[in-house]
Order: sequence, then structure tokens, then C-alpha cells
Amino acid sequence: MLFLASISRAGAAESNTIAALVASALGDAMGEIVPLYERSHPGVKIEPTYGGAVILEALVESGSGDMILIGTSTLDKLHSRGKIGASMPITAFHEVILVPKGSTKVRGLRDLAKPGVRIAAGTTNSTLIKYMHEVLEKASAKFGPDFERNVMANVVTAKTSEEKIVEALKTGAADAALGFSSDLSDTIEVIPLPAEDDVFTTNFGGVITGAPHAAAAQAFMDYLHGAEAQAIFHKHHFDPAK
Repeated sequence: MLFLASISRAGAAESNTIAALVASALGDAMGEIVPLYERSHPGVKIEPTYGGAVILEALVESGSGDMILIGTSTLDKLHSRGKIGASMPITAFHEVILVPKGSTKVRGLRDLAKPGVRIAAGTTNSTLIKYMHEVLEKASAKFGPDFERNVMANVVTAKTSEEKIVEALKTGAADAALGFSSDLSDTIEVIPLPAEDDVFTTNFGGVITGAPHAAAAQAFMDYLHGAEAQAIFHKHHFDPAK
């Protein structure tokens, strides 16, 4: 995978190369999808750049990429600025509690406020922290007005992407995080949230305005919306896009 590389329109000048800016949470699924697409489309190459929403938004603003796969809130902002043209829902996810496999320190949402629980969260102004605050605000109706403040006091590390939050759990730098349903793995356990506290969001694919390979990017998005790619997203625990 290519992470946070600075790509330019000039750098993607080859007619058979699509520069795709992709939310890091989609990395594992896209790692399977991209080779499949390239094998079925000889001569076409997908060059993904993975990162958090803030970084990918900045890349679009700088004129990079042919397409972006990102959550609703970021895509809406780019649409409002005229940076994104055609778009379509690709897949979705919801919030869960993430803990290292076998850990018993956190078994529910209320446990995040316990003294001594170390929490990994998104950086200031990131969509990751936005989703977290939405969940905590909802849960405060049950757990009291101090709940969100107590949880945030337990944050010991702030990360720029979902992948880095998961890594903090794997390395023991944190005990828990609010993250995505798609992060379930052999080493990470997901604990469901009560429906009334959960936050659901959709990942959209959008063609970047003025992209040199807009038609090719649209064709790849159509493939991502199709049955073969959707089966892979489902395998990686994403929800169907609405």
C-alpha cells in the first residue's frame, strides 16, 4: 500500500493509471479489490494513497488524485467547495468499542469512563474524534453529564487514522478505542454499542473535479459498487451502503 504519499496530477499522467485517495479504514479490503480489478482490466493500474480524512481532504484541495473514497461528512465538504463531481455510496460502517483480543478491562461503553482505562482517539478536528463525541454525547443521557468528560480524560494518545488507532491497541499503548465495525480481526475484538448510542456513516466514492482520468475513475467506482467488490467489503465487516 502507498500511505500518505504526495501525488500530483502530473504524477498520474499515464492514461492507464488512476490515482485513488482512500480512507485508511478501507485499506485491507482495497488491498484485495485493487489486484482483482487490475487483473480484469489489463493495462489499468490503481495507485491508492491511504490516510485519514483530514489528510485526504488536504490532498484534494492541493489538486491531487482522480477519485476519493471517504466518509459522508468529508465528501459533503468537498462537494460544497466544488472539489468533487460525480459520487456514489460504496460501503458503510458503524461505531463499536475496539479492544485487544482477550482483554477484559473494557466490556461496555460505561467502562470507558473508569479511572485507569487508556483510550486511543482521533486527533482534534478529525472525523474519528467527531464520531467519538457523537457516541459519547448520546450515552451521556444514560450515564450522566460527566460521562463524556471522564472518558476524554482517559485519552492517552491521539492518532490521525483508524489504522493508527488499531495499531495502538495491538502494541499495548491503549486499552480501548471507539472505532469502526470493520476493524474486527484476529487480534482486535469489537464490542457492539447499544443502537441508541451508535453512529452510522457511509463511505462514498467521488470523482475529483478536473481529474485527468475521470472516466476511468468512474469505471472503477462502478466496479466498487458491484457484487464482486461488495462481497469483499462484506468479508471485511463493512455494512452495505444505503
